[in-house]
Amino acid sequence: MSRNHRHTNSRRPKVRTVAVPLYPGMQSLDAVGPGQVFASANLMLDAAAYRVVFVANRSGAVETSAGFALAAQRFTDVPPDAVDTLIVPGGDDAGIRGAVANRRLMAWLGEAAVHSRRVCSVCTGAFLLAATGHLDGLRVATHWQSTSLLKRLFPALDVDEQAIYVNDGKYWTSAGVTTGIDMALALLEEDMGRAVAMAVARQLVVYMRRPGHQTQFSATLAAQSTSDDRLAELATWAERNLERELNVETLAAHVHMSPRNFHRHMQAELGVSPAKFVESIRLDAVRRLLEQQALDLAQIATRTGFSGPDHLIRAFERRFGVTPGKYRQMHLVEAA
Repeated sequence: MSRNHRHTNSRRPKVRTVAVPLYPGMQSLDAVGPGQVFASANLMLDAAAYRVVFVANRSGAVETSAGFALAAQRFTDVPPDAVDTLIVPGGDDAGIRGAVANRRLMAWLGEAAVHSRRVCSVCTGAFLLAATGHLDGLRVATHWQSTSLLKRLFPALDVDEQAIYVNDGKYWTSAGVTTGIDMALALLEEDMGRAVAMAVARQLVVYMRRPGHQTQFSATLAAQSTSDDRLAELATWAERNLERELNVETLAAHVHMSPRNFHRHMQAELGVSPAKFVESIRLDAVRRLLEQQALDLAQIATRTGFSGPDHLIRAFERRFGVTPGKYRQMHLVEAA
């Protein structure tokens, strides 16, 4: 990248250590994604503003859940009080269990959480932070598939089942995998400003830096992830028929089930009611139309099956945490 595309800074920023503890079975993108955000920031700033280090029990290769390894330094080479930003990646079930049982890792993690300016987790990395006790009483996020288990194992946590990342004091927790990049961009913006964060997002070809309150749940994606092809087909059909009255009777008839059995089946498979399922599909369509800029709220409400702009605004704000107008404004800024 040429110097003309870099955001130079006349005052060299201090070097901040971003430490990412590794363990066998951890999710590679949970570590590499945020790490690349800070590495790219160094390029944009034309300065070594961040030092990204992977740490583990011993130096050398640590195998990830993807089957390849990442190189780590020893915990003893990175004192906990030298860490500015701690980012704990998630992993598969065996990896998380092994990490919690790893006394050296958990001791270093607990001490680093005390000293670090910011303490973060990606995906199921929240389980490791929760095991240190540092998340007690805080609002946190994790992958949607793990929210129920996190609640059950750590009842002192306020688990947000929707947000892609949550900031509560110095603690940041994200939903999983690519949302770690969204969180890291927000951390970067906090340090270096919006212009640098957006420049890094563009350099990484991130289409739009998502705000933390944006929901991680997609009814269509969830339906496609089940073993029941009828639900996947139903989600696609509903997306194409948003102007219709998509009540439980209509949906049940489409998959040849009784309304009662259909309601139970959807709750069991997706964890949502048919009404919430339809609302989620409608709101995803609203979001896409807002990003296109061509329609006003009344037109969007008609196309997506809401009774009017007021109904749309209430539902949209309840799910996304912002009004449709604010969301559109944010998208305009991101696209600029």
